[in-house]
Amino acid sequence: MTDYVNQSPINAYFGAARQGNAKWWTWLVVAWAGIIVWVYGQAIFGTAIWKTLALSMPEMNMGMAQAKPPLGQAIASAIIFIAPIIAAVLWLIRNKFSGAARKVLLAVALLQIALSIGGLVYFLKTNGGGGSEDATAFFSELIATKPLIYMFMLFMFPPLFIGLWLGVKHVQERPILSLHTAAKRFRWKRMLFAMLVLWALWAVLAFIGHISGLSKAQFVFDPSRYWKFFVITLLFIPLQSATEEIALRGYLNQGIGQYIKNPWVVFVITSAGFAALHLGNPEVTEAVKEHNIFIALSGYFAFGMFACVLTYIDGGLETAIGMHAANNIFAAAIVGYDNSALPVPTLFHVNLNTQLDTISTVLGLSILCFIMYKTRKPLSG
Repeated sequence: MTDYVNQSPINAYFGAARQGNAKWWTWLVVAWAGIIVWVYGQAIFGTAIWKTLALSMPEMNMGMAQAKPPLGQAIASAIIFIAPIIAAVLWLIRNKFSGAARKVLLAVALLQIALSIGGLVYFLKTNGGGGSEDATAFFSELIATKPLIYMFMLFMFPPLFIGLWLGVKHVQERPILSLHTAAKRFRWKRMLFAMLVLWALWAVLAFIGHISGLSKAQFVFDPSRYWKFFVITLLFIPLQSATEEIALRGYLNQGIGQYIKNPWVVFVITSAGFAALHLGNPEVTEAVKEHNIFIALSGYFAFGMFACVLTYIDGGLETAIGMHAANNIFAAAIVGYDNSALPVPTLFHVNLNTQLDTISTVLGLSILCFIMYKTRKPLSG
């Protein structure tokens, strides 16, 4: 049982990760499980996207039918999908064996993990690891015009936290709740309160930006397109946002926090990782044309740090998830801009201003953190 009296919220949250098997290798295996299940999700929903395109663009369907992957990539794909399943089955049945047989079983499981990692590295290397700027623009246009593709794109995120859940439960053998919070239960009211506060803050800052002329907003509401995207945004953006929080502010913070005792060092590391994950975003690509990479990513780094501060305050992810979901819903439904990673219909449109966005992020999230700090309750309450 966590000693809430003698521990700060963040230490209680990091300590919650030691309830089960917290050996160093389990952190690597669970991370691998998350990545592999995420890859499965990418394949499933990526296929759904291409099938959707094929129905609306017959010429693309013809091209896909004629195209065949190189033999090496086909073999790598088979290894990526089959080897993890074999490893998982061997892990689940290991307790039915003992002695030398169990060691052989675990060795074979470890070999399957190594094979799947090698297959994934080979596939990414031979596949180019991503697309060109033109391909990114093409995909953004698809998201902006086809609600079904937008939905499938959002569905690609949750498999990551499902993989982490499975790993936490079956490898680290600790409660899934311990990945989310050090509290006795997930605090839904806390999450919803953070969402409402941030929406109010973003609305006020957007209004100030408009009337001051710093960020003039143009009303672009198109009811023929807006409502289809709005429903998808409201239902599925929270899953996308929760995935990033569970993976970064949750799993990575807890894992690194077992070995680096200063939580602020941990926060800088995971926030830098969060920023780096957005290098491929179209708005970052656009910002780099006018600024250096550090300025282009400064808003994402600040966002990640404030999410960590909320985790520090609460000893859990509830407010960080609420803040992240509210931010992304606001950007996807209320105020959007050109070259956004969420290029869907919004009510208002503003011009991209990286430096102003960073300042607004720091100001708004500072106020949010202050409010959440003042309204916090003891973990044991």
